[in-house]
Amino acid sequence: MNRRGFLTLVSSGLLVPEVLTAEHHVISADPLEVEFDLNSLRGRYTSVEDFYVRNHHDVPPDIDKATLRVEGEVEQARELALADLASLPKRELGAVLECAGNRVGASGLISNGLWSGWKLQDVLALARPTPRAAHLHLRGRDGYQRSVPLERASDSMLVTDLNGRLLTRQHGAPWRALFPGWFGMDSVKWLKSVVVAREPLPREGDTYQEIRKMTTGEIERQPLPRLPVKSVITDPMAGAVMKRGVVGIRGLAWSGTGKISSVEVSVNKGATWREAEVEPSRDLEWWMWKATLEFAQPGAVELVVRARDSEGSQQPSERDPLRLDGYANNWYHRVRCVVV
Repeated sequence: MNRRGFLTLVSSGLLVPEVLTAEHHVISADPLEVEFDLNSLRGRYTSVEDFYVRNHHDVPPDIDKATLRVEGEVEQARELALADLASLPKRELGAVLECAGNRVGASGLISNGLWSGWKLQDVLALARPTPRAAHLHLRGRDGYQRSVPLERASDSMLVTDLNGRLLTRQHGAPWRALFPGWFGMDSVKWLKSVVVAREPLPREGDTYQEIRKMTTGEIERQPLPRLPVKSVITDPMAGAVMKRGVVGIRGLAWSGTGKISSVEVSVNKGATWREAEVEPSRDLEWWMWKATLEFAQPGAVELVVRARDSEGSQQPSERDPLRLDGYANNWYHRVRCVVV
């Protein structure tokens, strides 16, 4: 980590030197945006200290005595504290969280965590949504807000713990929303209120929209989909020098559908492919893969990886040229190395 990046992280309160275990890349200090270097991953889950951060505003003050208000299209609006949720069954779920603007590569706005809390559906049931309810307006104490269809509540959570520890300030303490399999912008941190509504919030410009220029010249906009299938090479890193002979490579793959069915690697820019060994994982977490390759000749090589999920979706070789937005980036990850 460079000195400037390290000082930025410390001054923001994200971490202290004694717990730094991985490389980070500071994208922005205000609001704080910090990538996690996937090459630094040790084990399946990203440690709390190394978990990526994507804030939209400053961390709100006075979060220790926070409550959650559920209102709108409900029979009885509720102001809920932790004690009000104690009777609900707890849930634990492993899931990847990825920013919609995450790039293709081994450093990114993505992490894998073990989340604990309550089903959001159970929390909403305390206020008894009416038959007219169709959307949820989630508002954070920092002023950020998102709107999602009510039907997503059945698979989502109100989270209080990450990797067996209470959420930290940077990750949404005392609670945040979590929508597994969907991009992270919907998983509102420092959740202040949930308004159950008939209609979604008005769209704010082109933010978090899939925008495509059609062959007719018309501009088409639609909401972002679930996390598309994606894979990355974490070892070797770009620019690595490898000795001739047998070389092991490894990486990660994930999908919003939950299951990875295959990962393939290529050493000739995608002309031919070899299947990698994929370690079974829980649905909605990332899957670790590895492959053994042999290099007989010295020179530059380009390693390429692609994955397929259980729904049959496969990574594209390159970005759709019709796309005008910068979201849902999942084309082939390519790493150039040198064999000596």
